[in-house]
Amino acid sequence: MQGFRSNTIAPGYRRYERYPVSCEIDGEIITGNYWIAGMILVVSTATGGTSRQLANSKPADLAKILLKRLLLTNRERRFAAVQAP
Repeated sequence: MQGFRSNTIAPGYRRYERYPVSCEIDGEIITGNYWIAGMILVVSTATGGTSRQLANSKPADLAKILLKRLLLTNRERRFAAVQAP
């Protein structure tokens, strides 16, 4: 008996509308996406992601801050890995 594949979304799965976000670091424009899941804002890029509680922040402003922190942290880690003996 062959398996049946459904095109429906599982009942516990939710699709969140994603919004573009970008920031400039050292003259380079970096882009990602963010979405809101309840009271949590999630930022993602091709190289990773992060999330924070939304609290009283404007989503677009918090997304830019998180994107910049994420990218700067990733750069520091890559630089530290190159420096390791």
